[in-house]
Amino acid sequence: MLILVTGPTGYIASKLIPPLLDSGYRVRALAREPRRLDGRGWSRQIEIVPGDVMIPSTLAPALEGVDTAYYLI
Repeated sequence: MLILVTGPTGYIASKLIPPLLDSGYRVRALAREPRRLDGRGWSRQIEIVPGDVMIPSTLAPALEGVDTAYYLI
């Protein structure tokens, strides 16, 4: 199962991603500034997609193949 998490640099998303990974889910994160995820312990275990929820053209690639999405903006 593939889960999309928006707002991965925020507090709630950064606490949600590790348990999702521990539960065996694949995680994709939509981030305006992907480099801000560098150094997070889980950043190499997820797929990071650059984009912005306010720019509709970036949403289709982020949502492709996603089973569940968490909107944490």
